[in-house]
Amino acid sequence: MSNPIVSVVIPVYNEARTISSLLSRLNQTLVNNHVEYEVIIIDDHSTDQTLDILEPLRSLYPLSVYQKATNDIKGKGYSLLAGFKQSKGEIIVMIDADLQYPPEAIPLMLARIQSGADLVVADRTTKKTTLTRRFTGYVFQTIFAQMLHGMKVDTQSGLKAFRKELLSRITLQPHPFSFDLELVSKTQQAGYTIATVPIVFEKRQGKSRLNLVHASYQIGKRALSLKAQNPEVFPFLPEMIAKEGHGFHFQGNKYIPHNRLPSRETALYRFARNQKVFLAIFGLFLIVSLFFYWHTTLTVVIAVLTVLYFSDLLFNLYLIYRGFTNPPEIKVSESEIAEIPESLWPSYTIFCPLYKEPEVIPQFVRAMSNLDYPQEKLQIMLLLEEDDTETIQKARNMMLPDCFEIVVVPHSLPKTKPKACNYGLLHARGELCVIYDAEDVPDPDQLKKAALAFRKSPKNIACIQARLNFYNPHQNILTRAFTAEYSLWFDLVLTGLQSINAPIPLGGTSNHFRTQQLRDLHGWDAFNVTEDCDLGIRLIKRGFHTSVLDSTTLEEANSDLANWFSQRSRWIKGYMQTYLVHMRRPGEFMKQWDEPHVITFQLVVGGKILSMLINPLMWVLTIAYFLFRPIIGPAIESFYPAAVLYMAVFSLVFGNFLYAYYYMVGCARRNHDELIKFVFLVPLYWLAMSFAAWKAIRELIVRPHHWAKTKHGLHLTNRKGLEQTQASIGLV
Repeated sequence: MSNPIVSVVIPVYNEARTISSLLSRLNQTLVNNHVEYEVIIIDDHSTDQTLDILEPLRSLYPLSVYQKATNDIKGKGYSLLAGFKQSKGEIIVMIDADLQYPPEAIPLMLARIQSGADLVVADRTTKKTTLTRRFTGYVFQTIFAQMLHGMKVDTQSGLKAFRKELLSRITLQPHPFSFDLELVSKTQQAGYTIATVPIVFEKRQGKSRLNLVHASYQIGKRALSLKAQNPEVFPFLPEMIAKEGHGFHFQGNKYIPHNRLPSRETALYRFARNQKVFLAIFGLFLIVSLFFYWHTTLTVVIAVLTVLYFSDLLFNLYLIYRGFTNPPEIKVSESEIAEIPESLWPSYTIFCPLYKEPEVIPQFVRAMSNLDYPQEKLQIMLLLEEDDTETIQKARNMMLPDCFEIVVVPHSLPKTKPKACNYGLLHARGELCVIYDAEDVPDPDQLKKAALAFRKSPKNIACIQARLNFYNPHQNILTRAFTAEYSLWFDLVLTGLQSINAPIPLGGTSNHFRTQQLRDLHGWDAFNVTEDCDLGIRLIKRGFHTSVLDSTTLEEANSDLANWFSQRSRWIKGYMQTYLVHMRRPGEFMKQWDEPHVITFQLVVGGKILSMLINPLMWVLTIAYFLFRPIIGPAIESFYPAAVLYMAVFSLVFGNFLYAYYYMVGCARRNHDELIKFVFLVPLYWLAMSFAAWKAIRELIVRPHHWAKTKHGLHLTNRKGLEQTQASIGLV
């Protein structure tokens, strides 16, 4: 009895007819099978002779009897919870006291647990009960257990055995009629293995106190309620963390993001509960409004969209103006660099996550070897996925300099770049750190510039973002448009955002951090497929800022349309994830009333998403108006009050001109004068982005955490792209 292997918990209420026989059969079965056990009985204030019968049995069996306190909630579920708290065994068996479930099945159930199962359910394959009870049980199992919760086991069975460990990871809040369903459902969601053992379900001895109709209604109602709740996250136990890293189970899957970022601050969930409620109310309101006042409703919707377009136009005009008149990027001169002795530079960790791209490793090694930084101060980590054996073998076969480390990231979900970077952050030794993609070629002195930029900057500058551009801008039409876009974004828009201390969606590479500061921020969201954007917003909410560095990293412009489309839809999906995550608690932006970051966040992230989604619709409406004006012109005009019409016309005429002009200015600022003439093709580029945005919505619904891998190294197989690379950076 000092350390029993099995604790048998029996809830009772007026079981005088059966309890003695149950204990006798239970003892005979377990003793004959050499099972050391204890029995815990929880009495729910029986009014018959149950307690009197149990008293002399204490001397015959390893029996403990407890009575629920008078203020405890009645019901089997709460009795079982009380019994679990008193149990001392590593395995718990729960069994009803009415002799409908055979205790002789318990040894087989225990054997299943010894074989690896975590929860074993006695499956009532043969039922000797009334036709009504069999029918209601079948209906519940089919509709509520299988269809609603995806469970094929007999959830309502009153005989179950499980490892006590389960109770340390799942939280049970039993409704009087739903304890079994909740236990099995959460066990499955927590990633545990569930097995079954077939039994014969006997007819109950004596009259049941259960109202079958009422019970069925309550069970079904509770099943729907459990389904409506947000799925629960089940964190690893300490021994699991020590073995595999920080992680959890969610909806039956095991995730190891290798950080401690709270799940409510990640893209693990698509929508929070308050967002679901808001969308439901808004959707219902919109449907009702369209039904009763369709013309007024559409007029209001068009007016709101027009105001958003107009606001975005003015906001971007202001950013470009700020970027020109007050460029705030941090500049570091060669003389400043020369003043620092080699021994005084801080240690630096470089993260390079790669997946199935062995062909670009030589280029990356050459680019890193060209960095003007003390080799003994560098830790260059090639973060390679465990299942990517080809890239791992390629890296191991190369004669890598001593500062390179091959770090194999253990296979786990989610399989994303930020998860790999989090794993690298655990092993980083540098005082500062930076991320480079495998095809990146940074300025040779970028690390020294970033180190001095941090020294110049206050502590609230948590990230130094270098500019990004491409070394193959002339490979084809797509790379030209891509280069024009990057030139505008990194050379004008980012500096404009920095000048007003607005949230800055970081680029996917060349982000420099103080390593400890990044750890304090819990690294990257492993579930966000545009993790750089999310981290940039998270910085501003924690009171930190990002500064732009006057240094450039060249990378490969995507030259394949299908590859670009996949990459862009992933980026947009990540922006959507970021928007949903940070709008769960929009008040967190408002640290001070003079820094309304929640407004700039709407324009920088939300506005970009919305414009990409509705651009095609607005273009179709505009084209239809001019092509078929005699037919549909008056109808379209009726949706535009005077003020809205003026804003719409201004956005159409001047807005599109200004956006194209911005691209030209970006190209000129980057000295890509030969690309300016191709800016007139940018509207086609915008249209492709809109198609990618609609694909992103589908991906967000169907595969929210899927990382659409971008193929790198395409320039190495293209003669023109290779020639441009050689001319720009001297690499093969």
